[in-house]
Parts: sequence; structure tokens; C-alpha cells
Amino acid sequence: MLENLVDGVQEITPETLRVMLRQVERLGALVSQLLDLSRLESGAMPLQRRPFHLRPVLEDAANESRMHTPEVEVAVAVEPMGMQADGDPDRVHQVVANLLDNALRYTPRGGTVEVEAQRVRGGVTIEVRDEGPGISEEDSSRIFERFYRADAARSSEDGGAGLGLAIARWIVDLHGGRIHAERREPHGCRMVVELPAGKR
Repeated sequence: MLENLVDGVQEITPETLRVMLRQVERLGALVSQLLDLSRLESGAMPLQRRPFHLRPVLEDAANESRMHTPEVEVAVAVEPMGMQADGDPDRVHQVVANLLDNALRYTPRGGTVEVEAQRVRGGVTIEVRDEGPGISEEDSSRIFERFYRADAARSSEDGGAGLGLAIARWIVDLHGGRIHAERREPHGCRMVVELPAGKR
């Protein structure tokens, strides 16, 4: 498209500029994800672990998502309200942001994505629930592999490169936690993150 504009083959219009901006943003996000993955693999991204309040981290991630996808509601619930988690708040934010990005991609306009955190024995659980088409059992065991794209039921022309969930799993693993996907009835997907309590 840029070549066409430079060569005078195509006229510059607001829509043309919007399309190019979206492509540049996708490329920027891909480069950022590749750099994060490289740092995680090499151990160059150590955790800055400490106790932190969970709700502000989830709200920040939700607010960013609302700005990018205003046609889908993002609801946050934390119980108890002042609950703390033990970990790196910036990396936990990254995990939730990646899960929200995935959930918003498949939730139809007018739908709702729910982010919920609750204390459980031995730590905390964070869930991100979407209203998309759901996920097959086969895909649920592979979606955290790098570059893996789920089947056609969960594909999208503006989908990601299959790195966001791989990065999320890596960060959760560094925390000594667990992340997995479940089907949501009657439709949709539940991404569940389990973070252990910190050692005192």
C-alpha cells in the first residue's frame, strides 16, 4: 500500500491511512512480543516480586482494553475488595492484558468480558471469561504454545501471531503458578490463572 502511495498509483485517503496505521500497530505489537519472549527465554526479565493490591492492576488492564475495544464491556470483580497478591505487578498486568486482548478478539459487539479475582487456599485465582465461540479440547491443550493459532472457530483476520498466550504462560510459570483454558457454558472460554501465595 505504501509503495502504491509513493508511486502515485493509489490516492491518499483517511481510510488508507487508518489501514496502514493498523498494520504498523500490529507489527509493533509483534516485535514487542518477540522481544519479551526472547527476554523471558534468556532469563533477562527477572521478576520484581512483592505483595501488591490486585484490583488496581486488573482495572488498569481493563481500562486499556476498553480504550481499544469500546464496543465490548469489560467488567472487573475482586473479592475481597482489598485483596493482595504476591508477584510482579507489571508482569501480572501483562498476563491479564494478553488474556483480555484474546477475549475481546472473539467476543461479539455488545458482549461482555469478565475479569474476576478471588482468594483461594494457597494463593489467588484470576479468571478472564469471554462470550466467544468457545474452544475445543484439542485447542485448549495447545493454545499456550508459541505461534499456535486455534481452529477456524476462533480465528480472525485481525488475530494475533500466537505469542500473547505463550508469554502469559511463561510469566505465570515464573511465578510458580498455573494457567489453563476451560469451556464456558453455554458458550465462550474461561482463562484461569492460579498464582501461589508468596513465601514469608
